[in-house]
Amino acid sequence: MQKYNFLVLLLLLQYSVAAQDFSVIDAYFSEKVADKKLAGAITLVVQDGEILHFTPYGYMNVEQSIPMDKNTIIPIASMTKVITSIGILILQEEGKLSIDNPIEKYLPQFRNLKVYTNSNTSETEDLSTKSTIRHLLNHTSGIVYSGGNTLTDKLYTEAGFREWNRPLPEFIDKITGIPLAFQPETKWQYGYSHDVLGYLIEVVSGQTLDCFLKERLFIPLGMNDTDFYVPKEKTDRQSCLYLYKDSILQQNDASIYHHLPVALSGGGGWWDSYGGAVSTVSDFYLLADWLLNYENDIHPDILHSNSLKGMLSNQIDELQAFRHYKYGLGIGIVEDAAGETKEVFWSGSPYNTYFWVNYERKEIGILFTNTAPYGHLDVMNKFKNMAEELQEITTNK
Repeated sequence: MQKYNFLVLLLLLQYSVAAQDFSVIDAYFSEKVADKKLAGAITLVVQDGEILHFTPYGYMNVEQSIPMDKNTIIPIASMTKVITSIGILILQEEGKLSIDNPIEKYLPQFRNLKVYTNSNTSETEDLSTKSTIRHLLNHTSGIVYSGGNTLTDKLYTEAGFREWNRPLPEFIDKITGIPLAFQPETKWQYGYSHDVLGYLIEVVSGQTLDCFLKERLFIPLGMNDTDFYVPKEKTDRQSCLYLYKDSILQQNDASIYHHLPVALSGGGGWWDSYGGAVSTVSDFYLLADWLLNYENDIHPDILHSNSLKGMLSNQIDELQAFRHYKYGLGIGIVEDAAGETKEVFWSGSPYNTYFWVNYERKEIGILFTNTAPYGHLDVMNKFKNMAEELQEITTNK
């Protein structure tokens, strides 16, 4: 089955069929590149296994006029959270952990956690509910990100989490010495939870995060260009990275991805120094296609359909994630009127990588860009909206 799927993908990549007129998307990205607001991008739309649109725009290296390619390697940042969540579920299927167990069972540094009584005081209290692995997976753990307005955020910044480049055990020691921002299960707030989970995988599996995920997910799924760094033989396919600031495209340092970092980020959490895994659109499509077709249990060698179903369903009950969305295990959820999962999605900062899987339309959309800051030009939403409008036009014909 794996060999068959890989051969089918190769054929699709070679003989992409444009069943719809995607010129509006072409015009949009070509214009942003011509205006020097966007260095480069790659867009993919697949429906029912048929590639409707797969196009690179602009440059992977603006200064040398090297064009963006379909196989360009780009950091995916927080889209790494999807990958890390799968790693945790693999260990659960093996009986090596349970996501409903307290995290302190595996990482004893979490035994003495405290929580701030509210955001306006430094007073702390004991946890009313111990933080579990599930809380970390669905971002209700009380662990947040540095950069916000809570006292916890500020202490994370002072601890150096935004530029973290030291061993993960030191990170665990630091973060468990800072009180949680809220009691577990009471709120949803994005944060460093998946970076903790990356370390948990290392402790439970006895392997480094990159080796575990390569052996248990990347290789079995055929994601041959996905890793936590870009090896020397592939650096010619690695995109330069850019920041649009003060109306100018400025090149950022991409060399940080030339070697395996000391602290492997399971969630793309090190904002300024390192941002999780790198991948290609073609590789990430293999993962997205698996998520789309999980009910067929096509990769039981990696993870069974029941485990994926839980990951891809609402795991925060009546709580709200950002905007009006729900959240599964490391992935955003859009529900239909009956409360069933209609779509899953997530994005990566700062270079505006984004994907969605729509179960009603059997559609996959992927966007990779090499240009920061996150949210630049609202490019992710605009790509999604243009793709959806084209699908509606075609459906109503």
